[in-house]
Amino acid sequence: MLIHPFDYSRLAVELSYTLIIVFFCFMIYIKTKEMYDLTKYKGIQYFRITFLFFGLAYLFRFSFILFLLIGVTFDDYSLSIAFKFVPLVLSGYFSTMAILSLTYSTIWKKIHFKHTLLISNVIAIFISGIALISIDPFPLILSQAILLIFTIAYPIYSKSKKVSPLFILYIMFFLFWVINLLTLYTKRFLPFEIQILLNVVSIVLIGIIYYKVYRWTK
Repeated sequence: MLIHPFDYSRLAVELSYTLIIVFFCFMIYIKTKEMYDLTKYKGIQYFRITFLFFGLAYLFRFSFILFLLIGVTFDDYSLSIAFKFVPLVLSGYFSTMAILSLTYSTIWKKIHFKHTLLISNVIAIFISGIALISIDPFPLILSQAILLIFTIAYPIYSKSKKVSPLFILYIMFFLFWVINLLTLYTKRFLPFEIQILLNVVSIVLIGIIYYKVYRWTK
């Protein structure tokens, strides 16, 4: 039975935001293909995969929000609990894979083991599994935050002491991903205007990253 009117405006905002983010992510992935094909540079390969996984993560993030809206509309949070963790876990899996790929893009010269994709899958499945079993996003958020902190700290304290401006931009964007995970569980309490502001900031960041990649590959 319908209890509350379906929030089409919120759905439209989330859908538009998701499509923009996914578009930029996939365009970055496509734009860097030729450069990787020419150079076979491992750092570029991991950089590309980062945005492929991140785009997929946002698609499942939208599915999660859709289930939340359905739960609120029908005032049936058992429905929300039953289904929302499937897209959340998938979103968590792909975003963890993205962050791991981002990490590899900075430390690949130090990696002395093979099968990085297999190891990344094991880690991502393990982290997402914990989030599913505990029915709590905190383990997922904490794990990704630790990975992000390591990814940021490594180039700063490495011998090169060189930090790319582009690197800083997409690290900031991934930090906003952690914020987005946190806000997913407070959407009923967080003002809609603040949600829109966070979305705009994320779009601006990914847009700047795309612009830099576009000029880099031009």
